[in-house]
Amino acid sequence: MNQDFKLVTATLAVSTLSICAAALLCWPIHDGPLGPQLLISGVVLATGVVAGLPACFTWLSKLTPGR
Repeated sequence: MNQDFKLVTATLAVSTLSICAAALLCWPIHDGPLGPQLLISGVVLATGVVAGLPACFTWLSKLTPGR
């Protein structure tokens, strides 16, 4: 598999998981005001990206022979 393809796949997977986590956390307050939903979803998405992308790069660097 091409390394660029692996990177794109890992990035999409991290983003998708972050969006799902934000949706699950916001579901209990879906009838409330929009402010808390946006705050919680923003924090979850930012955390997912900050934690996930370095993990993806580390994982991909271990898979690449010669690095």
